[in-house]
Amino acid sequence: MKLHHITIKGDGPLNEDALIFNEHQSLFGVADGVSSLIPFVSKENLTGGYIASHTVKEALESMESGDQSLYEVLTRINERLHMKMTDYQIDGNRKEQLWGTALAAVRVEDSGIEFIQTGDCMILAVYESGEVRPLTRLQVEHLEETAIEMWRECIRRGFRTKDEIMPRVKEQLIANRQLSNAEGGYGVLNGEPEAVHYFEYGKINKVGLTHLILLTDGLFLPAESIPEGEPYWEFTACSILEKGIEKYAADLIDLEESDPECTTYPRFKKSDDKAGIVIDFGGGS
Repeated sequence: MKLHHITIKGDGPLNEDALIFNEHQSLFGVADGVSSLIPFVSKENLTGGYIASHTVKEALESMESGDQSLYEVLTRINERLHMKMTDYQIDGNRKEQLWGTALAAVRVEDSGIEFIQTGDCMILAVYESGEVRPLTRLQVEHLEETAIEMWRECIRRGFRTKDEIMPRVKEQLIANRQLSNAEGGYGVLNGEPEAVHYFEYGKINKVGLTHLILLTDGLFLPAESIPEGEPYWEFTACSILEKGIEKYAADLIDLEESDPECTTYPRFKKSDDKAGIVIDFGGGS
């Protein structure tokens, strides 16, 4: 089993994404920190999103026992995030104050692959046949698509900079945040007790499995860059495996740099934080 990985800071002051490696437990993951809408910085100059993603990273990397399921482990970590926010006097009833993290993690066992996800991180399984099997779905896609369509409408109306467009979309993004761990909304690990109900988790066997790919949303290709007729996740997985994740990320950054105002490829920031892991099983098992 070989591991290939990358993490790159985006436009913000800190890289709020994190890579998770616990080789003793064969546990690997990516986390995408989500800062609060109301600005928060600790006395160490850390954002809430950074604290959240690294709280998960530290907890999973320090796990010494495989007795608990990933669901049980993440439930405890969610409680830890709640306590940490309480220590910072954050009101857990005000969603705009909460920070948290999206997450995708896998544990490789002799009998199969245990996985868990929340938010908009993705896990792709690739097989000897060439099949690409998404084990997860983008929990925020239905909400973000509304905001992206508003962004596209601004472009159609002649706006040409993200500074012009963002104020016209921001209220929708704020409204979306109110739907964390709620019916019709999306899951995120943010200390809310309801977060555990939005975990996606399970187990697959390893027959014919050649690769697992774990990605935060900063490594997702813009939809407009996918060749017509190509399935999105198949194209993504094949691009990563053909180029290698480092070259794939470099090409994506080149594309982002070519569109700094986010009008050719509509998105909310020029370049998001990025974290990705490719697990290569060396021809399947």
